[in-house]
Amino acid sequence: MTTTTSTPKARQPSALSHVPPAIAMLRFLGGFRIARIIYVVAELGIADLLVDGAKTSAELAEATQTHESSLYRVLRSLASVGIFAQDDDGKFKLTPSAEYLAGDTPGSLRDAIKFLGQDWHWQVWGELPYSIKTGKPAFDRLFGQGLFEYYLNPEAAETASNSKVSISSRASNSLMDNYDFSSTSTLVELGIFAGAGSTIIPLLKAYPEMKGILLDFESAIAVAQPAIEQAGLTERCQLVSGNCVETVPSGGDTYILMFVIHNWDDEQAIKILQNCREAMTDTGKLLLVEMIMPEGNEPFVGKLIDLESLLTTPGGRERKEDEYRDLLVKAGFKIARIIPTQTANSIIEAVPV
Repeated sequence: MTTTTSTPKARQPSALSHVPPAIAMLRFLGGFRIARIIYVVAELGIADLLVDGAKTSAELAEATQTHESSLYRVLRSLASVGIFAQDDDGKFKLTPSAEYLAGDTPGSLRDAIKFLGQDWHWQVWGELPYSIKTGKPAFDRLFGQGLFEYYLNPEAAETASNSKVSISSRASNSLMDNYDFSSTSTLVELGIFAGAGSTIIPLLKAYPEMKGILLDFESAIAVAQPAIEQAGLTERCQLVSGNCVETVPSGGDTYILMFVIHNWDDEQAIKILQNCREAMTDTGKLLLVEMIMPEGNEPFVGKLIDLESLLTTPGGRERKEDEYRDLLVKAGFKIARIIPTQTANSIIEAVPV
């Protein structure tokens, strides 16, 4: 089969391309301020209060029990960058961007924003110099344990799973839009806080004859179970507590790793892939949903997420196509094709050799 590369399409010039370089640099530096205040309004639920119509800062302050003039200054600042808008009556309303701060918006980013804005996240990014100097994750240094150990805590696991639902919804939709699962009888998803089943649930609904197995950490399975039950899939979806580094359930024809391999160094990534190879038949298929790093200077969100991996995981990284190809060959696979999607992610389809 012909391999299709997933290099992102050319983008329009940046909004800062015609701004004097010094001003552009200052705007980049101010990005952390915008990120923080977006997090604050997400925590306060401001967008949810505006779904039914515009409100004054006084009305919003009363509803959120905040200081009115301070909240006004926050909303004014966000309105200046296109998140919320103030009308002629002084009321604030949603903009298309602000709609994604509301919890009921399809594809809502609220939980992802609340996750990314947590205090530990800010502390970890503050330790970027440490990770650059040592190559070690700043998270471990700050908290005395690894990120995945931290998320074994049930409360932290729920936060991570909710965030994964928010982040993964578009990726899951693009997976369904770009890959045909009609020949799959048993689908196995190997997760790391797999977003309360946000990938396997819509796939099982779309393919009523298909059965599923979801493997994830015990604390993540506890979050996924109510979602599986609510979807009416208890009889068709088996939930398994475990770690794909150690074991992978057998019996599937298609195995999915959604944003998993990028969390591990090469040695552990190969071990996971080898576990998949041992668990599947010679006619099985493996799907990796990951960002594939492009060459050159082109803007690409994966380049920043790669630094997130540097800060939080020992050896995790975003990889180029040839690096994924090398991992898969060492684990007993070959790439059948790479399918670009409407998102920054690609679907890497691999088959046993």
